[in-house]
Amino acid sequence: MSTCLHCGRSFSRTRSTRKYCSSRCKTNACLVRRPRRIRASDVEALYALLDEEVDSVAALRERLRSIVAPQRPPIVVEDRPPLFFVPRLD
Repeated sequence: MSTCLHCGRSFSRTRSTRKYCSSRCKTNACLVRRPRRIRASDVEALYALLDEEVDSVAALRERLRSIVAPQRPPIVVEDRPPLFFVPRLD
């Protein structure tokens, strides 16, 4: 048994159905392809983010979302005092 990579349904694995349960799922998976690799400019932005000072975890999450998944809705950043202190790794 295996799990379909498109719909998540369990199916018996055969030679013709290695990743998808049916040809319809295989076609749909190709039509809604998601990028599996990060572009070089995004990698550079991530390295720059590692060097930046970030005020809160929520701000870090929002910055990561804007780099990796700009099509997703923004994360609302609230100005609250931090619940815990994150030490620097210098």
